Amino acid sequence: MPIVPLPERVRAFELDPAMPSGALPIFGEYLDRLGDTANRRLVAGFFLVFGIAQFVAGAGVALPVGTFALAGSIEAWWHYRAYAHVPETRLKREAFRRVDITADGLVAAGRTVGVRLPDGRWLRVRLDEAHRLLVAGHRRVWLLGRGPKVFVGLSGVVRLRRAHIHDAPPPGAVPVPEPAGSGSPRLDPVLTAHRRQLARDLRATAAFLLVLAGFAAWVALDFPVVGWAAWTFGAGALLGALAVALRSFAHGRPLPADHWTELRAVLDGPVRMSRRGSARLSGLTMLADGRVVPFRLPKADPSMAANIAATGRLWIAGAPTPGAAKTGVPGYPVLGTVWLG
Repeated sequence: MPIVPLPERVRAFELDPAMPSGALPIFGEYLDRLGDTANRRLVAGFFLVFGIAQFVAGAGVALPVGTFALAGSIEAWWHYRAYAHVPETRLKREAFRRVDITADGLVAAGRTVGVRLPDGRWLRVRLDEAHRLLVAGHRRVWLLGRGPKVFVGLSGVVRLRRAHIHDAPPPGAVPVPEPAGSGSPRLDPVLTAHRRQLARDLRATAAFLLVLAGFAAWVALDFPVVGWAAWTFGAGALLGALAVALRSFAHGRPLPADHWTELRAVLDGPVRMSRRGSARLSGLTMLADGRVVPFRLPKADPSMAANIAATGRLWIAGAPTPGAAKTGVPGYPVLGTVWLG
């Protein structure tokens, strides 16, 4: 169980250009779950029926309109997520093609990253800081699609990004330097930036839950017939917002561990994807004292699951002990919690 000082030794999940994108293990199933509209139809139908019931019951105009507005915002978010990250069905029958980035072929203007393609044109894709550092460090991307609108895949990451191809780089773009590597989880620039992004996402989730709690209070006051259910829902949303906000503070700090520990991982079955797009996997690994112990990730990021399945490696931040431990991939925006023993 070696302690690895350098991230250059790290293997990671890579998109395979030898087979259709939709047939790739874990990746294809993840796309199907992310593009599934069953939950969206259920939520939209509930809000539609609830808004109509408010009109019929004489709840006025403002409350039903607020219900439809909330439903519309949720629907718009799901449509955007599917549009930005899920290829059309025809593209799932095509394979990825790898593009290696030349020394002067990577620039950025804010969050917009430009990659010079072999034909001289420029790919423009919006990336957060962690994924921009990832591209700068590994100097390669994968493209899916042939027109001016394509999808971009990155090393070690399952989620795709919609991008466009232009004749010129982004206006005002400057070269992106290669990030300084580190074998320490605490000092890893990619992982630190990824944790900051997770903290921002959690704060946004907490804000949305607060909106739901406020909406529930509005419903309880203006539509008393469902007051008991509205107050219960509002209390749950409020508690959820508090829990998520506390998690955001924890993610805003770097991991305290100063080294990674590499463990061999043998899965006891296929990776299972939930309807919400999270992954579940389990298997066996060996600790420093020679004990073979089970491990499980009951609700893992699909990128985390894909890396474990593809490489047969489990990276622990610090020294592994039975119980919960932080896991990730050194130098990649991949993070999770594994249970050992």
